[in-house]
Order: sequence, then C-alpha cells, then structure tokens
Amino acid sequence: MFKKLLLVLAALVVIVSMLPIPVSAQNSPWSEIVDGNGNILYNNLTDLGVVQENASWMPNVPFIDGQATYHRYMTPSGNIVVMPSATTLFFMALHPDASGINNVYSALGNGVGVLETMLAGYITPADMASAGYTDPDSFWQSVINGKTNIFTFEIMGAFLRDLITSSLADGNFYTMLLLYLGGDCSKIPGGCPEIPTPPPSPSDCPTPFITTGPIQIMGGSGDGGKIAPPNPVVIGQDPDKRGVDVKVSVSIPPITYHYYEKIVHHDMVCAEDPSGLGSGCAGHPNDPNWKTITHTWFECIGHTKVYPDFLNSAQVSISLTQDSRNWILTDLAQAYPGASLIHPDFSFFFSGPGSLSGGNSILWTRLIPSIQTADPGDYDTNVFVHTSGTPVSAPRQAQKNLGQFTVKLVRVILTGQP
Repeated sequence: MFKKLLLVLAALVVIVSMLPIPVSAQNSPWSEIVDGNGNILYNNLTDLGVVQENASWMPNVPFIDGQATYHRYMTPSGNIVVMPSATTLFFMALHPDASGINNVYSALGNGVGVLETMLAGYITPADMASAGYTDPDSFWQSVINGKTNIFTFEIMGAFLRDLITSSLADGNFYTMLLLYLGGDCSKIPGGCPEIPTPPPSPSDCPTPFITTGPIQIMGGSGDGGKIAPPNPVVIGQDPDKRGVDVKVSVSIPPITYHYYEKIVHHDMVCAEDPSGLGSGCAGHPNDPNWKTITHTWFECIGHTKVYPDFLNSAQVSISLTQDSRNWILTDLAQAYPGASLIHPDFSFFFSGPGSLSGGNSILWTRLIPSIQTADPGDYDTNVFVHTSGTPVSAPRQAQKNLGQFTVKLVRVILTGQP
C-alpha cells in the first residue's frame, strides 16, 4: 500500500510538473503563505474550512461518492489557497481542465509544479549547486526516480510537517497547496468562498461594574460567641473572677472589578461601487464596479481585577438585655433590697487590617477574654465591622447579632430549724 502511495505521489508531481510557476517568491503571493524556513503561515491566513462538493470528474464509487474535498484558506490580499485531499488531487491532475488545476497561479517560466512554486526564492541556485544539482528540474526528477531524498533541504521537513498537521486535524491526507488569485470564481475549485464578515459593532462597551460576596461574621462555639466557661456566674459570686470569653471572626470577600477593553479593527474589504468608477479589489481586479474600502469596527474584550477589601475597624458590643435589666430592678430588687445594675454594657474596639487568605479574602479573628459580667441575666453580642474600601469601591459595613449567652446568679435560701 505504501509503495502504491509513493507511486501516486510521484505521478502527481510528474503530472503537475507541466504547470508554470513564478521564478521568485519575493514580493509574490507566496510570501503571504510560506516563510523562508518552509513553514506554512497558518496564522497569516483566514481559515475557510473544509469544503466538499459534487464533481463530475470525481468517480462515483464507495468512500468517494463523486465528491471532491478541499481545505481552503484566504490570504490577506484576497487570494485563495486550496489544499485538496490526496484522492481529490489525483483526479484533479487526471482532469486538469474540468477540475480547475490548470488555473493554478503562474508567473514566469516553466518548472516542476506547485511544490517548486512554494520553494522558488527560498532554495537558491547556490543551495542547489551545493547539493550537486544544476537546476530545480534535475533535483525533482532525481526525487521522482528515487535517487534523492526529498528531505535533502531542511525546508521540506518544515513544509511537509505543516501539511501533516493539517492532515491529522481534518482526517484527510494533504500533499500540496494550490494558489489561486482572487477574481474569476469559476476558476477556483469550490468557487469563491464567502468572505467572513466581522461581528456587528456594539454602540459602546459595557460600563465597568464590581461583584463581591457578603461579609461573614461568626462567633465562637457557644451562643453569643461565648467559648468559656460552660456556665458562667456573676463575678461577685466567683472567687476567681473568671468572667466570660467571647470569640469573634470576620471574613471579608474581595471586590472583583469587571472592565472592558475596546479594540478597534480596520479591515480592508471588497465592496461594490455603484458609480462604476472603482479601481477593483482583490476579489474583482480592475473591475470599476468594485473598490477596496476600510471597514472599521471594534470589539469589547472583558477583563477582571481582584482587590482585597481590608478591615478598617470592628466593634463588639455586649449588653444585658432589657428584660434582664427589668428583672434586676423589679423582682430581684424585691428579693434583695438594693439590687441594681452594676455593669450592664461592654464595648470593645479593634482596628484592622486583618490577614490575607485564599482568593484575596480578608480574615480577622479576636478573642475577648475574661469579660467581667457583674449583672446576672442574658447578654446580647453584636458585632459591627467597617472595611477600608478599594481603588474601585467605597468602604463597606456589616452588622450581626451573634445571639445571647447567660450569666447566672446563685440564689441561697436559708431555712431555720423547727
């Protein structure tokens, strides 16, 4: 099978060798397609995709079904590069007029075909002479006769490697590039492709905006943020003056700034000229009904920046509830004359900035130990936080009630002996 494939490729080179080619690639249409190292300039070409069309010169047999297959590209100047599958190229060579292969671009002189077209100007006479060949014809004839390795010149390695890359991507086998100048669509295999139109221009890019999440305020393991002791009593009944430990944690999510970059494009496109005074364009050379115009459009490219929003200040307020205050001043005062409020309110102030954690969030944690609760009852724990803000956002604030913890009064009832 491999030998048959080599014979087919050799036959293709012989058949196509009758095609005229340009003498030099400098300042020629090929300079947009292949560089001096033999690399196909795919990034410089507009990919027009794979085209399949019914062709009278293709055999109507299984796996072919009368269809020709090409992968086509458009150069910046509007010329068309056609990459036929190996099967399609074989039958194009057998039917050069019907298939349009005779319309391949040519300039000066005769040579050995399309492959040399791409090499013209890149392999110099000096290169040929150093390899022992007096002209390109002798080199390619030596390749066909099996006397010379096609990789004699390193440029062929790069060129064939790029063809193999396209072959693997499409699931076809490509061996040649055919160049057709823009103009008569009837001469281009598959006809003239539709010129890709740029996306419609929005009136303007969207306004920048920010996104973030809520500030999370958390307490300790117990109610009201209390972590110890399990059953606190008023310090007046505690010889160790243990008091109450409260823990507070704050997590501040970052500010994500969304903005857009306006990219302006200036594309040279072919447009009809109703005045008939046009000078033609790549797709319609020297046609007064067409002209080249500049199509200006822009697109919006979205970007994001993430800013940490540090803590500026925090206040923790611990206060005896109103119901507990009323109970001390009424019921407890009746049982214990002189009972009153001793220290029902506590306020603790802290400054930031907190510590930077994963995802540019800010984490701040404080333990408030040994709060000297002298009044019995239920205590509310409220937390207020203020952030510093960012270059794209104002300072934020958040508040949360962590619930209540209870400080007990041990009441002793004395009973007399009968």
